[in-house]
Amino acid sequence: MVTDDKAAEFMSMMGCTPDEARHFLEMAGGNMEQAVNFFLEMGGGGAPAAAAPAARSAQNAAGVVDADVAAEVAAVAAAAGIDMSDASMGGAGAAEVRAPIESFQDQIIDPAANQSQRRRMEAAIAADSAAMSKRMSFDRPGQAGGGGPVPAAGPAGADAANNGGVSSGPAVTDEGAVDAAGQAINQLFAPPDFNEAATYYDSMEKAKTEGKWILVNIQQAEVFASHQLNRDVWRDETIKDIIMGSFVFWQRDDKSTEGEQFCQYHQCGHQLPHICVIDPRTGRKVKNWDGRKWVESHVAAEYLFGFLDEHSMDRAPVTSPNMSPSGSPRVTAAGDPAAIAADVELTGLDDAMGVAAAGGSEGDVQAAAAEPAEPPEAMPEEPPDSVEHLKVSFRLPSGSRLVRRFLPDDTLGRMFAVVSAASEQPMSALELSTTFPTRSLRDIEGGMGVLLKDAGVAGAMVNATSKLS
Repeated sequence: MVTDDKAAEFMSMMGCTPDEARHFLEMAGGNMEQAVNFFLEMGGGGAPAAAAPAARSAQNAAGVVDADVAAEVAAVAAAAGIDMSDASMGGAGAAEVRAPIESFQDQIIDPAANQSQRRRMEAAIAADSAAMSKRMSFDRPGQAGGGGPVPAAGPAGADAANNGGVSSGPAVTDEGAVDAAGQAINQLFAPPDFNEAATYYDSMEKAKTEGKWILVNIQQAEVFASHQLNRDVWRDETIKDIIMGSFVFWQRDDKSTEGEQFCQYHQCGHQLPHICVIDPRTGRKVKNWDGRKWVESHVAAEYLFGFLDEHSMDRAPVTSPNMSPSGSPRVTAAGDPAAIAADVELTGLDDAMGVAAAGGSEGDVQAAAAEPAEPPEAMPEEPPDSVEHLKVSFRLPSGSRLVRRFLPDDTLGRMFAVVSAASEQPMSALELSTTFPTRSLRDIEGGMGVLLKDAGVAGAMVNATSKLS
């Protein structure tokens, strides 16, 4: 039995509420010392409030307080880790808050695994390149079994290549001679040194960064035209200058991993070798040719010059198969006829009009008009190929092409003189401009006395236009 005196004494010692004092005294069966121990063990303050409803419910049900039941409730609460003080204060009890997640460290990408994957990819690329080199070589074992003979360059080599490396000519029996001949002919038909060894994706990124097109050459070992391209076209100095100036060159055969994927994606067909130009900004094929039409270097140069004349990386890429407006020629609205007439410049009559304005006679005007025009320049001597030189490709006003060697210390005037002699037009009537980027050579600071090595025209394509045409 808990008296008011005991409850008051407990309240004075513990500083608790009357309900808490009665609760702990009832749990201890009226024993003051044991009630104090319960209060201290359970944290004091609001600890008994969570167990008090259970005790009160037991009291309401039975009409009396069962100390054993109250003690059992308290023990269970303590074993469950329930903070009774929080419950008595009306806050959220510990039982209502989940345990915190234990801290841990983890990596989304394993650097070691990433490096391992990169090494495997590089090894696969190297293996694919080595396999392609063996397929394109001429001293690989014959397909009929055993060591095949080495086909010679020329028609016999072409016959051997078209028959899978088996020549109808006499076989070479000495192994040393076979090795030496095989190495020599492989060097003769080796891929160009400017061929990109990187993947197609990396080559596209490089071309995009440098503002160049991608020139793709898909070859087939059994077609001799593929080997002719390596021997006669890609080794030509003019072709090399054009490609290195405006393209990223990417060559694979049709049995390589990336070459096969390229043929499937871009539908190269069965006529190999295949040559095409890819726009790295969109990944679209802009132009394609049958590689067998490229086996002569001057024809290949015509194709490349024609493409560069028609397309420019300075213009927006074509995103539609039907030529989007961004790829169309620029058309301006017609202006005022009077303004157009004011912009018209009449040439060739200046002297005659000057004579007439000065009050000359009709005969004087005819004499002035009959004066001989400025003659074209004589063709300067071209330096030999053995000395240090630079090459410039010209597109003359007639549409024909001209490739000319110059000394690095030659002046810009000498280049104008060459075009004047080749086109048979006076030098003052000619305008020369580079294609990529487009700039007039007459506007270069320093004029005709600028050295060609400083003019930035080495390996460039120069367009020549005439004021007389």
